Amino acid sequence: MNFQRLIMEIQPMASSGGDYMMALPAKVQSGDLFAIMVAFILIYCAAILVKKFSVVVMDSIKKVVIFFIIAVAAYIFLNDFLFRVIAQGLTVDNVIFGITGLLCGLLAVGIALYSVVKSLKKTQKGKEAKEGKISTPVPEGPAGVTPTGEEKTETYLGQFLNHTRDNTLGMVILYLIIAEFGIFSSKTIAASTGEAGLTFFIIFMAAALIFIKLVYHDYTTGLKHLGVAFVLGFALSLVLGHFWGGIPIEVLLSMNYFSSDALVALITGISLSLFMSSKG
Repeated sequence: MNFQRLIMEIQPMASSGGDYMMALPAKVQSGDLFAIMVAFILIYCAAILVKKFSVVVMDSIKKVVIFFIIAVAAYIFLNDFLFRVIAQGLTVDNVIFGITGLLCGLLAVGIALYSVVKSLKKTQKGKEAKEGKISTPVPEGPAGVTPTGEEKTETYLGQFLNHTRDNTLGMVILYLIIAEFGIFSSKTIAASTGEAGLTFFIIFMAAALIFIKLVYHDYTTGLKHLGVAFVLGFALSLVLGHFWGGIPIEVLLSMNYFSSDALVALITGISLSLFMSSKG
């Protein structure tokens, strides 16, 4: 009986999902950060399906996608922050949360841009080495390096899978913060009811576990990132939802949480954090 009820709840959501995808371009143009993130990730997935790019090139494409998502989130937040300051003045909320969001946004954009530049340089060096433009001789080297100094494809893959320098929990938290600030500053459409929102969230979390299993090099690390993103993201959605989104605290602490922008912010933050810190 419960299974049949779940199916009945999922069917309208599946139909709504199809309608959402049809309306995605319009939502992107309207400045819906969640729609913008979905669109960029779909572009990245399309690039993967093409399968004409090397692993290193895909790493660069992924970092460019993340940079654009973060940059758009920071831009949306900045516009909202300036509008609030002009309309309301320097209130306590505007100063505390506005300055915090501004600093997190600048830091996140700076780090994302640095990652893009570093990845593009690595891709360019790999391309030049493959074309023979880099001819520095290496008499003897470690396994995986040819006498011309050109790394084998397997080595690129190994380096990519073991690349964890900028995939730390600190980055997960930073991107989570700016993503949620962006959601509460943009035009979003929450679930129609708390029950529908809860059902969608359960499906989302199940999909997140599958995503971690398929994409993460280390499943335990993926679960740790998901746990941190969920706990911190939920707490942050309550704080920002009330003080920045203007949602009454009694709404956030009830079933109506799942039909508010707070749930959209939580899902967006978790999605971006997992996508950023994954190895694929």
